[in-house]
Amino acid sequence: SSAARRLLTEFVQHRQTDRIGVAAYSTAPMFVMPLTGNKTAVEAAIAATATPALAYTHVAKGLGMALSFFQDQPFTGSRSIVLVSDGAAAIDKDDELKLRAWFQQHQVRLYWLFLRTANSPGIYDVAQDSRDDNAQAMPERYLHQFFSSLKTPYQAYEAESPDALKKAIADIN
Repeated sequence: SSAARRLLTEFVQHRQTDRIGVAAYSTAPMFVMPLTGNKTAVEAAIAATATPALAYTHVAKGLGMALSFFQDQPFTGSRSIVLVSDGAAAIDKDDELKLRAWFQQHQVRLYWLFLRTANSPGIYDVAQDSRDDNAQAMPERYLHQFFSSLKTPYQAYEAESPDALKKAIADIN
């Protein structure tokens, strides 16, 4: 996560004309920084995400907050959300419906930087036992399947090392 903060800060420094916002999430979404062109403020917002979160992550609420940043914004330039997550989150059916509608309404592209830790399941892994093929046992896989089913451009990156994360951010850039 420290490599992610460092690399995202470098990314922000290279995006001179972009407006960038920061939403964090754990058990609830946390408003950090609205869309702004103030790079110093965005860099400080990214640094503020160093505070440890609780074990449960409610990714749907975090995405909902990030999508709300585009409410009443003109449709100029590209619109993207870069989701940085270690996975381990499931989205319930009600939240899936809301997120589908909001991604369509706001016409936002989604990039997922999955910070995969050693020996954790990957987003492309398949359960060896069919009883383990569910969102509780393989949340990363099911989160990826949900994101892939959105009618919005989507790209996932499994970043198992700082170098892999650097390559993913360069690709997004």
